[in-house]
Amino acid sequence: MKAQKDIIEKMARDLKDLKKTQPNGELKRIEECINRLDKTVTSIHDKIMDPESGLIVQTNKNTAFRETCEPEREALIEKFNGVLRWKKVIEWGLGVLFVAFVGGIIKIYVG
Repeated sequence: MKAQKDIIEKMARDLKDLKKTQPNGELKRIEECINRLDKTVTSIHDKIMDPESGLIVQTNKNTAFRETCEPEREALIEKFNGVLRWKKVIEWGLGVLFVAFVGGIIKIYVG
């Protein structure tokens, strides 16, 4: 706490020195810049924390949507895995038929 108090006191002394050495126009410009910065920060804060359409609310809505879609997603993944199993069986069956066909042709020519 003491360090913060010292920093604040030093800033106050520096501002007093600045007021003594700078012309009023320069101080006005600095004050205007600080006011614009304050308005900008307030605007950003409002956009983030707005309870209707703020960034946090949108993130929470996205999370809720993903949680409601999770069962459908799992069902689709299971169907896809079923298609992959079916594809493997078909490929294996076609491989067996091909080998049998080639073996039959060889048997006819050789045999």
